[in-house]
Amino acid sequence: MTSTSGIARIHTIKSGAPQLFLNHGVTDNAASLAAAHRHWRNDYDVTSIDARGHGLSAHFSPAELNDPVGVMVKDLITILEGREHSTALILIGHSMGGAVAAAAAAQRPDLVDALVLEEPAWLSEDQRTAYSNDAPALATRMAWISDHPDKALTENRELYPAWDLEESCAWLQGKVQVDRDFVRTGYVSPHTSWKETASVLTMPTLLVTSDGDDVLLGVDGLQAVHSLGNTMIRTTLVPGASHCVRRDQSEGFYAVCDSFLKRSSHDI
Repeated sequence: MTSTSGIARIHTIKSGAPQLFLNHGVTDNAASLAAAHRHWRNDYDVTSIDARGHGLSAHFSPAELNDPVGVMVKDLITILEGREHSTALILIGHSMGGAVAAAAAAQRPDLVDALVLEEPAWLSEDQRTAYSNDAPALATRMAWISDHPDKALTENRELYPAWDLEESCAWLQGKVQVDRDFVRTGYVSPHTSWKETASVLTMPTLLVTSDGDDVLLGVDGLQAVHSLGNTMIRTTLVPGASHCVRRDQSEGFYAVCDSFLKRSSHDI
C-alpha cells in the first residue's frame, strides 16, 4: 500500500504491460477490489485506489465537501499525470468509481486510452434525489456497522451468498473506514451532468449493467446512453446480478471485460 498526496493505493507492477486503474464505489475501498486486482495482475500493471474519504486515504476538508466527487476526479487525474504513459492506460470503475473514471477521462482524454464502467453512478434526477434524501440514514448505518461488525457481516453473507468471503470482509472494512461527513452529503457523482460527460468520451468505453432490482442503469439506462449517439460506448447487460455485477456474476462480468481489454490494449 502506497500513498501520494493523501491518496492510498495498492499497486502490482508489471513492467511494459497495459496499466489498469481500479476505482471502487461509495463506502467501499481498494481492498474491496482485491478479486478484480488478482484477476488482472498477471497480464496488466494494476493499481487499486482508495478514493478520498475512503479506505486509508485522507478525509475531506469542510470546503471539499461542497463537491467531494469532483475532488475525487482531480485526485485521479493527479495520479494519472504521475504515471508514464508509454503503455495503454485504462480506467475501470464501479458505481461512484465509474462516474469518477468517466469524468476524469472526459476532462483529460490525453491521459486515458479506454474505460470500463460497471454500473456507473450516472443518475437520473430521481436517483440523485434519493441518494440525497437517504444520506443521513446511510451515515447512521455506517455507524451501526462500525459498532456491530459481526452482525453486519452476517447480514451481508445472507443477502449476497454469491460473494466471495474476501469481498464481504472488504465490504465491511470499507464501511468502517469511510468518512461519514462525506456520506452525509449524499453525493456519489460529480455535479456535471452524466450525459454531458458520456457525450464527449473519445476513447473505447465498455458500459456494463444488469437487471437486478437495485441496478442504476439496466435496460432503461442503456436506452438513455444509446440515445446520446456516442459510438465509442459499447454496452452490455450481464443478467442475474445486482448493482455489483462483478460480485454476483463474476464469470460473465470478466468474460466481457477481458474481451474488451484485450482488444483495446491491442488497438492502442
